[in-house]
Parts: sequence; structure tokens; C-alpha cells
Amino acid sequence: MIDNSKQRLEPAVASNSDMAKHNFLARMSHEMRTPLNAILGMGTIAQNSCDPDQINLCLAKINKAAMHLLGIVNDILDVAKIESGKLKLVNSEFNLDMILHGTVDMIKFGIDEKNQELILDFDNALPETVICDGQKLNQVLFNLLSNAIKFTPPEGTITFSVKKLKEEEHALTLGIKVSDTGIGISQDDLKKLFVVFEQLDGTLSRKFGGTGASLALCQNIVNLFGGNIRIDSEPGKGSCFSFEITLEKKTEKEEEACVYFPDLQEAGSGQTKLKDLSLLLAEDVEINREIVQTILEDTGLQIDCAENGAMALELYKANPAKYGMILMDIHMPEMDGLEATRQIRAMEAGSEHIPIIAMTANVFKNDIEDCMEAGMNGHLGKPIDAGELMKQINTFLA
Repeated sequence: MIDNSKQRLEPAVASNSDMAKHNFLARMSHEMRTPLNAILGMGTIAQNSCDPDQINLCLAKINKAAMHLLGIVNDILDVAKIESGKLKLVNSEFNLDMILHGTVDMIKFGIDEKNQELILDFDNALPETVICDGQKLNQVLFNLLSNAIKFTPPEGTITFSVKKLKEEEHALTLGIKVSDTGIGISQDDLKKLFVVFEQLDGTLSRKFGGTGASLALCQNIVNLFGGNIRIDSEPGKGSCFSFEITLEKKTEKEEEACVYFPDLQEAGSGQTKLKDLSLLLAEDVEINREIVQTILEDTGLQIDCAENGAMALELYKANPAKYGMILMDIHMPEMDGLEATRQIRAMEAGSEHIPIIAMTANVFKNDIEDCMEAGMNGHLGKPIDAGELMKQINTFLA
């Protein structure tokens, strides 16, 4: 008879890479649960409070935690893309000033919370519109600024500088710097700063948090832009992260400038004619329907809701002329959004096509291509950005 109590399985010897990934996933679990705890906890406090000031404070903290969690999710997705060699840029027109100030707005809460000073040094000669992957550029700027806030003590100083280094007829070279008066980085730690899954000293990890992925992602994205991040740092004397990128410049000003991170009220203005139009919203999750309806309530749009693709198809069949646009989720019961779109396109039989916009958490390049192949006209990734939603409304309905 074998005494199983004395048997032990020898663990496989893990490579340094596997161990780094294991540690990364452990940190990721902690980093995701921390903002989730804040969201759930602050939501409970707000729900049980009758004090408007306390409720507003809770909502502000929920928003901050949610933005932090979204950043972690984006990092996870992009780490997977780096691993598979599929991290790509998707270029389109963006308002450069909106990108820069939109990023500042996203990190302002952290600056105020630590009573830090933020110095903005933006070149007055920057063009209004550039052609680039604005979301990826924002991701780099957000991560660099967030790290500066994290590793700079209260009442410290962070400087965000954007300068025009060179301008040609169709190209613009920018010099971007994020510097701080924080704890600085040793020469030994600089070597592993941009390695995916790596993180600096474990004491810093426990004190400041972080996944160890953001700077590696920044370096990869900046490399795609044709640049390279440089670091000038000394322990106790702060750090300066800088890089140069060349963007395509828009030479002709169009009537409708591209907007990035627009203010909701501004985006929703001028929609006086929308009250006579109807929109079909296909979404199986009730809270998602409620969010879209709330965002659009000031536009005057009439919104009909369908809880799955089959219901959306029936509503459209009953009165095709009623709707000026369809917002279509992809993953729904009974019939998904791709099949519903295909059947709607088959029904149109040469008549004018109704604009159908995907509204989905499927945000990879192949997901967007699937939507376009099914006959959709556009794509909105979840969580829904109110400004991007209004941009689609303006494009197809206004």
C-alpha cells in the first residue's frame, strides 16, 4: 500500500520569464480588485447617504477608480497584443489640443488629491488637427503623467511639456517631456524599466502599487510612432521621460474639426432638429440601455429599445422608414448584432441603407473588421464615450 501522504510532486522549474508573468498576474489581480473595492464601497456609501456633498464626493471617487480600472484593462489587452506582435496604430484625424488637455483633465484629480503643482508648457505654434492614433498617444501621456503623480510626494512639481521641433508641409515633429520632483530611479532599475511584466523593487510595489506593464506599453507605442523614450533620472532628484514623434499634419481645415474628449454639453448642443428623428437601440443589458438613453436625453431623439438582435430586426421590419440610425450591440441572446445587421442589409434590397453603428466591448482590430464586413457603418467601443457617441449622431443624423 502506497502512503500518499509522503508523496510530493516536484514543481517544474519555472523560467525567469514565467516567474515574471506569474508575479505580473498576481499584481494585476491586486490592482484590479483595489479600484473595484473603491467602486463598490463608494457606491454603497452614496446609496445610503442623504448628504449631496458626500454623494458627489463618492461619485468623484467612483469615477477616478473606474478610470484607473479602465487603464488596467487597456494595459492587459495591449500586453497581449505586444506578446503576439499585433499592437498596431489606427490613425485618424484628432484635435491635438483636445488630446493634450483631455489627458490633463483625466489626471487632474490625482494632482489635486496630492496637492501637487502641474506646470503645462505647450507650444503656442502647435497645429489644431493632426493625423495619428489619438487614443494610443493619450495612453502614453496618461501613463507617464500617472507615474509622475504616483512617485512624486505631496506638494511636489510635475511638468508636462510639448514643443514643436520641426514642421514640414505634411509632417510635424513634436518633443514631449514629463518631468517630476519625485523619488527618482537608480541606474540598475533603469535597465528593467521597460521590460514587460517586470517591476522595480518589491518595496516600491507594495507602497505605490502598479502592474509593471505601463512603461513597457508606452515604449512599444512610442516605437510604433517612430520614436524612443529616454529617461534622465537620479534617486532623490526626480525623473524626466522624453520622446520625439513625427505625426502627419492636416493641411486643409475642414468644416467639422475632429473632436477628442469633448465636453458632453458642448457635444450635445445644436441638436434642435433631432427631436423629430428616431433611433433604434439594440442592447441586451438594461444598465447599458439606460446609460445611452441618459446621454441622449437632451437631444430630443426618440429612442426605441430592443433587447436582442431578433427584436431589433422585428422593430425595423415593422417600420423601416421610422429610424434614422441603429446602435447595435454585438453579443446578444437569440440573435447577435452581426446577424441582425446582415438581415437588415438583405432586406434593404437596393434602397438607402440605414446607418448601423456597432456599440460593443469587442474592440480588437479583427472585431472592428467583422462589424464592417457585416455591413455596419461605424464602431463604438465600450465603455461608451459620450463625445464619441455624439460624434456618430452628428455624422449620421444631424
